Amino acid sequence: MKKLLCSAACAALLAGGAHAQLIYSNDFDGNEITGLGITVTPTNVSQTGTALAGSWNAAGWAGTFLKNSSISPITTTQYVFSGIGAHSTISLGGVLGLLDSWDSTNGSPAPDYLEVLIDGSVVAALTTNNASGSNVDLQGGTQLAYGEQVDSFIFYDDTLVDFTSSGWATFAHSSSTLTVGFRAAGSGWQGDTDEAWGLDNFSVTAGRSTTGAVPEPASWAMMIGGLGLVGARMRRRRANVQFA
Repeated sequence: MKKLLCSAACAALLAGGAHAQLIYSNDFDGNEITGLGITVTPTNVSQTGTALAGSWNAAGWAGTFLKNSSISPITTTQYVFSGIGAHSTISLGGVLGLLDSWDSTNGSPAPDYLEVLIDGSVVAALTTNNASGSNVDLQGGTQLAYGEQVDSFIFYDDTLVDFTSSGWATFAHSSSTLTVGFRAAGSGWQGDTDEAWGLDNFSVTAGRSTTGAVPEPASWAMMIGGLGLVGARMRRRRANVQFA
């Protein structure tokens, strides 16, 4: 038991790990969750689309999704989060749809990009060739559909990407506020009924690494108690030693 107490104290102090805090999640089917104490201010989130059935439904592209097909001007769909507690990382999750007649970076007209912005800086620029061109760049995401019909506008094929595992989707962050934005870009972008992008199963999670962190009072108490018991046991052993 004494060993267990000491081991628990050491583990609490030395072992690495992370505590996750849900900041926000939204499947755009009425299931919107905001973390305790968090304020969310969304912009340009009113347009929606309908997902078609397919293997991608299980990955989160299902029911209703957020859609943006803006043009002149191209609008940014943006979420501003405030009131985030102490943390050291942010992780984003979700599925992005590159919908309808995307012309990659070398088709006509091109290029077409979907940019992701964190606190105003572009961290990723995705492209695909639903209509023309040859370059596909999903920026490290997992392709869920390519050359498939994933929404109700079926004139052009579509591309879906789960960006949860992308390198840019988890990043160092410690501010109490966070801005996440998505926007179309590129001189080839036509928008309207010709090109669009979508977002579904969107989530934002804050992580708090314990590696190298100052222990909390409960951890200190456990450590001191464990070391005290071990010390007492060692003293008793020395008292029982008999010399010839």
